[in-house]
Amino acid sequence: MTLKAAYIPRICRYETFETQRALVDNMESTMHNETKLQAVTPKFQALFTSSTSAITTVLGCLFIWWLLSTRNKKSVPNIYGNYNFEAPIVGYKNAILGRWQFYRNGPALIREGYAKYRDTFFKVSGNDLLIVPNKYLAELASMPPEILSLNTAIVDAFQRLHSITAVIADHSLQTRMIMTRLTPKLGAHVPLVQAQFRKHLPQELPATADKWTSVNALALARRMVHRGVATQFVTELAENEEYLSTAIRYSENGFMHNFLLRVFPDWTKPTVAFFLPTSWGVDAALRKAKRLVIPLIRERRRREAEDVDYTKPDDFLQHLMDGGVDIQDDVDTTVQRLMVTYLGSGPSTIIAVAQVLFDLCAHPEYVEPLRQEAIEVLHNGGYTRQALAEMKKMDSFMRESQRLSPPTQLGFNAVVREPVTLHDGVVLPEGAHIQMATYAIGIDPDRVPDPERFDGMRQYNNRKQSGQGNWHQFTTTSENNLHFGHGKIVCPGRFFADHSIKMIISNILIKYHLRFAGGATERPANTSMYDVVIPDLNTCVEFKLREDAS
Repeated sequence: MTLKAAYIPRICRYETFETQRALVDNMESTMHNETKLQAVTPKFQALFTSSTSAITTVLGCLFIWWLLSTRNKKSVPNIYGNYNFEAPIVGYKNAILGRWQFYRNGPALIREGYAKYRDTFFKVSGNDLLIVPNKYLAELASMPPEILSLNTAIVDAFQRLHSITAVIADHSLQTRMIMTRLTPKLGAHVPLVQAQFRKHLPQELPATADKWTSVNALALARRMVHRGVATQFVTELAENEEYLSTAIRYSENGFMHNFLLRVFPDWTKPTVAFFLPTSWGVDAALRKAKRLVIPLIRERRRREAEDVDYTKPDDFLQHLMDGGVDIQDDVDTTVQRLMVTYLGSGPSTIIAVAQVLFDLCAHPEYVEPLRQEAIEVLHNGGYTRQALAEMKKMDSFMRESQRLSPPTQLGFNAVVREPVTLHDGVVLPEGAHIQMATYAIGIDPDRVPDPERFDGMRQYNNRKQSGQGNWHQFTTTSENNLHFGHGKIVCPGRFFADHSIKMIISNILIKYHLRFAGGATERPANTSMYDVVIPDLNTCVEFKLREDAS
């Protein structure tokens, strides 16, 4: 059975592969079993407009030459091995036309490909992306990073902008510190983050009990998410507005840089990147971050060396400092690692918070049950890791929101580093860039009952079934839920995101009433760039202080 043709979903490389592989050899050797994007705010539009203007001349000069020179040639990207794998291409076969078409209409191309080739391979964006059928998930998910690499794919995703990719390619320190130091300490961080939210939420939402106050959903989400991240990343700068703004600028420019360069031929990207305001923005934000953070690193080092009673802060910066000793990281590299981690910890969480707010306004019948659940689980001990785990209805609502409005339409993002022979004899060539159609899988009626309907308690009810209590959670991956990846190709920061979303949404529900303007329940349509799903940038949510808010 294929997806119904009439169904319209809610979401409307310059180096050789050998060189790229060498860049990540050291990093991959230390990878564990455990990143997707990314933040969009109202500033996104202005940033995109200015950046587009800057590249228009360059694009015009390159377009005709590239179109003519590739008109009768097979596209052979320098770092991809996809051209060595025969599979139907959905959309234009010409490289630049295929990329431009994918930029403009990625969701429709993915939907068309899944409907036609659900159980076999197909390509989108020319030869750029090889979409693998779900039937190969189990064997691919178990492959070690030396064979199937998430981080090689991440390096390419940020278009080899040195300010971002240098510390992704040279070592896996950030990932290891998230998995081994940050995630186990999330419970200890919960009260610290809650103290910041309790203090600053009234400033971000200055609503009163007698009238509705309109606030841009994405602007609210980005401020709250980044405030929570800063609390856990750099203790001394948790309330520093300059640092908060710097982290936001770094994330947003890195996010847009990825978008803008993807459409260009690989050999042009170094030149085009030089003219993009997004690359300037990333570099400027990194310089400012170094000015703010390096003095803290040096002061921590001094106190550690001179004060026998000194207790090191339990934050992510300190984890990077400690982990960087053995690999001889200097202070500049430590700050660069810190800022790169914002690209994984902030943007996709910001979008998820905005999508949950939109879904609550579109389905107001869920507001009170989720509010009462939060009040009940927080009644005795307040915000703790266990209390967040007990928000099972909230968890279910978040997962349903993600299913129908995911951060991207594709997932399980990896690059094949050695030829892989699958169980049926199919060989994936070295350099192949593979993904899976995660959104299409999640709305496939053969996999999900009544997939077009938003059911906020879908997973809550599934968890009630015998033996299913620990499954169907927001952070749980499976063959039908691949938004965080699966197996060894999985987002290490998903537990961090889970805590952030639950804390922000529960704080809002307990303190405020919320609705779309005038009480409307029609949800604003998502837009897209490539496979990335973007909530409406301009939609505001109205808030009013609850009379019994504590």
